[in-house]
Amino acid sequence: MTSAPGPTPSGEGPLAGIRVLDLTHVLAGPYATGQLALMGAEVIRVERPAGDDFVRGHGGTEEMRAAGLGASFLSQNSGKRSITLDLKEPGARDRLMELAKTADVMVENFRPGVVERLGVGFDQIRVVNPDILYASLSGYGPDGPLAGRPAYDHILQGLSGLMAMTGEPQGGPMRVGLPIVDYVAGQALVAAVLAGLLQRARVPGEAQYLHVSMLDAMTTLMGAYAIHHETTGKLRGLEGNRAFADTPFSGRFDCAEGAVVITANTPAQATRLCAALGREELLDAADPTQVAEALRAVFLSHGADHWEARLSEANVPAARVRSLAEALAHPQMKNSAAWRDLPVPQLGLTLRAPALPFAAPWGPKALAPAPTLGQHTDEILADLPKEAAV
Repeated sequence: MTSAPGPTPSGEGPLAGIRVLDLTHVLAGPYATGQLALMGAEVIRVERPAGDDFVRGHGGTEEMRAAGLGASFLSQNSGKRSITLDLKEPGARDRLMELAKTADVMVENFRPGVVERLGVGFDQIRVVNPDILYASLSGYGPDGPLAGRPAYDHILQGLSGLMAMTGEPQGGPMRVGLPIVDYVAGQALVAAVLAGLLQRARVPGEAQYLHVSMLDAMTTLMGAYAIHHETTGKLRGLEGNRAFADTPFSGRFDCAEGAVVITANTPAQATRLCAALGREELLDAADPTQVAEALRAVFLSHGADHWEARLSEANVPAARVRSLAEALAHPQMKNSAAWRDLPVPQLGLTLRAPALPFAAPWGPKALAPAPTLGQHTDEILADLPKEAAV
């Protein structure tokens, strides 16, 4: 069912020859299809003519936002092609159905029921493409009392239990600093599509409907906490920087300058930590609170850089707390395969942007530009049968 693929960021990859129709918007869906593009898939982003996907105008400079190439958009749309179609118009729906005939994968993240009303739901697409892999992403899934509600990362952080376990007791629940539910759900969608493609190779000729719930994706990452509650009746939460391992020798500690994070979960690590601090007697202290207070006093005697170097030399896992800018400037990140040059020819820029979060021999060495709104409409429609392209 696949047409010849367009150029991919790497020129090849495990998904070369796979065509993805991308009807997603905002963050979670576009992040997922962006990852597929970086693996070599040809991704056609189907956008509304009004250009109302807010991430095109989110982040970056005023010039970037005005061009519809905001920072949030550039970070996850490298190498895609863009076509504008108003699916509320019958002719546009016909053109999309023709495109669907050529696709291997179709991805959408509208509220449940919307694509069916537009005439491009799974049952409608499988009529024209019997082995389509149709992937939907929504906040809560297609069924249940919350199915029709709008879903945003901030809402899901609160509803899922994530926010209730993040923050200090005196400050109350806090959101995680980045839209983590969007990206967790996006990664789940990537896994679903890759698994679906493997399944199609084993059982060809059968359409598949895959669905990712943002709520499911987030809560399944908290399984250890859920089973702890299921078996003890106790809930963990609002523990600040207390370590998951429940040891006073691990956590975040303020220093004379900055802060340091330490993981000394095992007895051997705790022994090396106390030896490096000259406080071996803390190993025998019975009161964890007393240990934590003593450690806080010690770390305030020097800056975080001092403690990072000293503890690392003693083979104690430790790091200074850094900003994102500092992390990306760290020598460790200099040759990271996860960050590549992204040209933005419309603005005469070349930016450092995220690529695949792993290294692979076929991974992209550079990123292809992200598309402007509808940039490839004419060339994509020109490849359709003439009766569909008008």
